[in-house]
Amino acid sequence: MSLILKNITLRNFLSIGAVCQAVSFDKKELTLILGDNLDLGGDGARNGTGKTTLIQGLSYALFGTPINNIRKDNLVNRTNAKGMLVTLEFSANGVEYKIERGRKPNILKFYINNVAQKDEDTAQGENRATQEAIEKVIHMSPDMFKHIVALNTYSEPFLAMKANEQRDIIEQLLGITLLSEKAEVIKVMLRDTKDSIQAEEFRVKAVEEANKRVKEQIEGMKRRQMLWNKKHDEDLAGLALQYDDLSKIDIDKELASHKDLAIYNEKKKQQIAYESILARQTAWQQKSDKDVSVLEKELKKLNTINIDVELQAHKDLTAYKQKQKDIDTLTKLVERCVSDAAKETATIASIAKEIKELEDHKCYACGQEFHDDKHQIVLDGKRKALLDAVSQAVLTNNQCKEHTNAIALLGELGGKPKPHYKTEAEAIRHSSEIDNVQQQITAKKVETDPYADQLTECPADPGPMPSTHYDTESAAIEHRSKTANLVEQITNKHSEVDPYSEQIVEMESKALQEVKFDTINTLTKTMEHQKFLLDLLTSKDSFVRKRIIDQNLAYLNARLTHYLDKIGLPHDVTFKNDLQVEIKELGREMDFHNLSRGEMNRVILSLSWAFRDVWENLYCPINVLFIDELLDNGTDAVGMENSLGILKDMSRRRQKSIWLVSHKDELVSRVGSVLKVVKEGGFTSYSTSTDIA
Repeated sequence: MSLILKNITLRNFLSIGAVCQAVSFDKKELTLILGDNLDLGGDGARNGTGKTTLIQGLSYALFGTPINNIRKDNLVNRTNAKGMLVTLEFSANGVEYKIERGRKPNILKFYINNVAQKDEDTAQGENRATQEAIEKVIHMSPDMFKHIVALNTYSEPFLAMKANEQRDIIEQLLGITLLSEKAEVIKVMLRDTKDSIQAEEFRVKAVEEANKRVKEQIEGMKRRQMLWNKKHDEDLAGLALQYDDLSKIDIDKELASHKDLAIYNEKKKQQIAYESILARQTAWQQKSDKDVSVLEKELKKLNTINIDVELQAHKDLTAYKQKQKDIDTLTKLVERCVSDAAKETATIASIAKEIKELEDHKCYACGQEFHDDKHQIVLDGKRKALLDAVSQAVLTNNQCKEHTNAIALLGELGGKPKPHYKTEAEAIRHSSEIDNVQQQITAKKVETDPYADQLTECPADPGPMPSTHYDTESAAIEHRSKTANLVEQITNKHSEVDPYSEQIVEMESKALQEVKFDTINTLTKTMEHQKFLLDLLTSKDSFVRKRIIDQNLAYLNARLTHYLDKIGLPHDVTFKNDLQVEIKELGREMDFHNLSRGEMNRVILSLSWAFRDVWENLYCPINVLFIDELLDNGTDAVGMENSLGILKDMSRRRQKSIWLVSHKDELVSRVGSVLKVVKEGGFTSYSTSTDIA
């Protein structure tokens, strides 16, 4: 198993512009990254070229974050301000991977063997599931990346971290976090077991609920059985009572009464018909008298109107409305002229002000000096516009006076005439309306009674209504068959059987289920075992945890001692079983900050290399190592020489691609190749040239 970073491509990332810059990590040697800032004149100007950009891009591609606290949007090239994209190709365990990550627009694509794993998330540019998949493949967190792959001066040194932060790094390094991963698996199994227990409890509860419902059904059937028996007895008693009532009826007498009832009904029908006609005749006469009275009142009202005066009033009203309409029209015209005159006055004032400013050689729009060839053209145009506006204002004032004089000529409106009729046509029809009403009165008085011929002889009194038991004669005729039917119903009712007895017996014997807790007990034992395993994996006092620490801590201390000796530092740095770090010099314990800057750098490098050895021993080899300016800051000649020796040995013997960021020109002759970072015109480009002069 191995993690091989192959190449990276950057575009519009930090100081890199729209021209893509690509770097391959296939060199198995020590490469010096050296800057040349042509924007500062070149000739040894090494700062601000973008040497760390390569490491920043690698961190961003893998984790979506830089190695320091730069905000993500500030990673986009400031000049181009969009289209930032970092592409990283790597392999792990023989599988090819590619990450494309960018901003403006936001992009995150992850390919496995050239197959995209998820669509582009344009809303966020970050996808938690995709990021988790990437970190699962590389098996590394951003913090661990800074300590074993990208050693830099931006990250806080391990020994300067708080104790809990150091513990997190060491636990991840020594494989204790694997216990957490296994614990997560146990948690899933424990959750599934709990779900199974809950499901079984639900099943048992469902059986109990089903038994409860069955018992309720049995009780319900018993209640229905009781009700059925009660109703059966009541129905039987009711049928017997009906039979007793029918047996008391003299059916021959009943049939004779029905014949008498038919005669009575016929006479009653004739009497009702006569009385109905008599009532309609009375109503007709009352309506006729009322209609005549209404018409006479209407005729009297019409005769009170002087039709000549009414017609004159309608003519006067027509003239009044026309005069009112003319006055309203002229008034609106005057109001419009007044409004237009005010607007034109404002326009004249505005143009005059603009002309004044133009005469002073100032632009009326922006206030700036105005002396070019267009000045006189604009001034003449404004003067012509002023003359047009004055002419229009004079014309508008004249129109206003004309409309005002026209209103004066029309005179006062006076009182509004009030005729009796709404329209003149109604007044013209007045005389014909009088004749029509008179004709209606005459016609009403000579109308013939339409009911006189229908009222001939008054029918005889039908007498008292005969009494019968049955409502109809057919029902009386059915008396005998009904009596026989009742006898049959009584016999059948006696023979009916209770329909609930067999159901109650069957449900009591078969529908009720036995409640068993065997499965719950088995699952509970499994859950307790899983809890024990979870405690074993997560407890700090677990012997499993202690065994892993004892096994891997010895290797870590051995590698750390090896690198401290190689780099030429006499101090002893040891990790204890409680994961605390102890620093001693000649047997005297000291703190990390008691060290000089150069000593600190040697400890930082030795610790990072030891971390890397442990990581590769436990997980997988990594082909790339970056060291960003750690050798430049306070490292003396001996420390520099020893560090270069370690790095060269690492690149040759372990076939590593090691990249050393530095400002020191003298290192050019000490390395296998140089990656020259050139900044020109505000943009960074990469070159493999070794010409540093």
